[in-house]
Amino acid sequence: MAQYEVCQAHSRGLPIHQGDAGEMGILRKEMSKKRRHLPLRQLLTQAGRSVQAIKPVFMMSPISVAQFLHPGAIEFDLLLIDEASQVQPVDALGAIARCKQIVVVGDEKQLPPTSFFQRLATEDSSDDEDSLGDVQSILALCLAQSVPARMLRWHYRSRHHSLIAVSNREFYDGRLFIPPSPHQAGAGGGLQFHHVADGQFDRGNTATNRREAHVVAEHILVHARETPGASLGVGTFSMAQRDAVLDELEGLRKRHPELETFCARSGQDAFFVKNLESIQGDERDVIFISVGYGRDSSGYMSMSFGPLNNDGGERRLNVLITRARECCRVFASISADDIDVNRSNARGVVALKQFLQYAATGIHDVGLVSGKGFDSPFEEQVALAVQKHGYVVDSQVGVAGFFIDLAVRDPETPGRYLLGLECDGAQYHSSRCARDRDRLRQQVLEDRGWSIARVWSTDWFRDSVSQTRKIVETLAKLRATPRSAKRAATTVAATTELPRHAPTSVAPPLPSVSRYVEASFQTPATPIYELPVAHLASVIAQILDIEGPVHRDEVAKRVTGLWGLTRTGSRISGAVDEALRWLELRSQASSDAEFFSVPGRPVVPRDRENTTSSTLRKAEHLPPLEVRAAVTAAAHANQGIDEERLLAEALRLLGFKTVGAQVRSIASQQLQVLMRTKALEVRDGRLYPTPNRLP
Repeated sequence: MAQYEVCQAHSRGLPIHQGDAGEMGILRKEMSKKRRHLPLRQLLTQAGRSVQAIKPVFMMSPISVAQFLHPGAIEFDLLLIDEASQVQPVDALGAIARCKQIVVVGDEKQLPPTSFFQRLATEDSSDDEDSLGDVQSILALCLAQSVPARMLRWHYRSRHHSLIAVSNREFYDGRLFIPPSPHQAGAGGGLQFHHVADGQFDRGNTATNRREAHVVAEHILVHARETPGASLGVGTFSMAQRDAVLDELEGLRKRHPELETFCARSGQDAFFVKNLESIQGDERDVIFISVGYGRDSSGYMSMSFGPLNNDGGERRLNVLITRARECCRVFASISADDIDVNRSNARGVVALKQFLQYAATGIHDVGLVSGKGFDSPFEEQVALAVQKHGYVVDSQVGVAGFFIDLAVRDPETPGRYLLGLECDGAQYHSSRCARDRDRLRQQVLEDRGWSIARVWSTDWFRDSVSQTRKIVETLAKLRATPRSAKRAATTVAATTELPRHAPTSVAPPLPSVSRYVEASFQTPATPIYELPVAHLASVIAQILDIEGPVHRDEVAKRVTGLWGLTRTGSRISGAVDEALRWLELRSQASSDAEFFSVPGRPVVPRDRENTTSSTLRKAEHLPPLEVRAAVTAAAHANQGIDEERLLAEALRLLGFKTVGAQVRSIASQQLQVLMRTKALEVRDGRLYPTPNRLP
């Protein structure tokens, strides 16, 4: 529903395509050209507001903002800075100056701006990477200035807890909400450790681990052969190790054509090999990590781990180890025991030791039994009933704030849960909204591979036997389902797509211009003077339905003509006035001075050029509401138009080819009303519709 509302709001704000003056005139002229177009900076300066109305969202880099948006030419309601931990304040200030409010999104535990790439542009890339320094980001500046902050606690990427467990514990104090996984790591999922026993780090010369790079390249070949549908990325701790992996991979590509096809894929999930300084923002189904560092040929283990030894090195590690969706394989020639934290107190090195220890131990369970026990006697009764049928049931399964009430172990696959049971207990009624309670929890869990069943307390207390039977039948069906089908179900993520075409309920972009229609229909044979007020009022209501808003005198003239009379006398005028008051008292007509219309009906400009009634084109008979609608429509169609041209365009919509002084005066008065009510604004001597104001 919200998607449709956004479509409607955008549709209503689109400029009328027929506009040929002001900014829309400039755009139409540029679109008709085949060459020698205006430079983009000039085009956005001259017609930026119309471009914004058509395309309200600009996605630009800081340098593009400075290059294409002249100061003062365009203003934005909202600036969203993504990956703000890597944006320097000096780069962000230009965009901030062009907006009314900002939202800064970033992770202070991930990569800050560095002098890394600036160094590469001016110095030899073989210099010691330990000299890299961090600089302040716009995120850090906002936090230092106490800008209101809020942590986004749901972790969306990792489909297995082990992929984010170290980061959650080491960097986020366990505050992330992580959906539990129904199975242990292994069989291609979760965090896995590969020890390269014969790997050596060439510390003095190439600063690479060639053996480890070769093992990584061979595993890439295996991945390309066995699981080509899963996207893959390789991250290394240094540029030298990245180049070593690429060299080994190049040799394999020459001997194995199938690897060439896999590596040459393009698009959002293309294969890559990157070092930890350039991997932020990437994510893939599977990530290989090559540590590279290790003992040299003499057996000496240096505690130098490149950027990880620097202040902020732990943030680089955090970025590298959280890129995987399904599986992360760590290749290392060392173990956690080889890292002596007494020789290096850098937090990045300490975090690396913890990561290697966790990856190598094989403790990757997401579905950890919390030990909290049952939340209610109701949950305990459900668990006991299921256990009587030979199943083992754990309570409060999960980690990091996300717990499943009851989980039934798979008797055929140790380490895996067959079914999760959600009860309407503490977890259910503590949810802050119905969407979280009844939809999102189950949707997220099923996306992670769980099979979920709900047990309602009211149903249980009424008939626990039938409810138990349903649970046991569900378990039997799950046990009979082939394991491959269960795994396939975990890889399908729910997606929401907007329809290709706008729904039929979307409103037209702006008030359209219609032809003025004069009322003509059959009337009662009874003379006007003998008609009851209610009967005459019903006739006038039909006139208002066709012609409103319309002047009082025009209504009386139309009534006269409907009865075949030629002159509107005082008796007819008095009867019409009485009928109009009758309609107003019953809220069937609304008045604006001498003009009457159907209450609540939107007013659109009407072309009077071919009307038969001569008084319809008199200045004093032009409804103010309709004149304002015409001025507003002309302003939307020709954004950035001068006042004289705007009035001419508005009156042209009303059917005036030539403009007299009286008619122009009426239009000018209504223009001033629109400006006083902030529906239109003046900018650099030109008139624009006020942003976010509907005509």
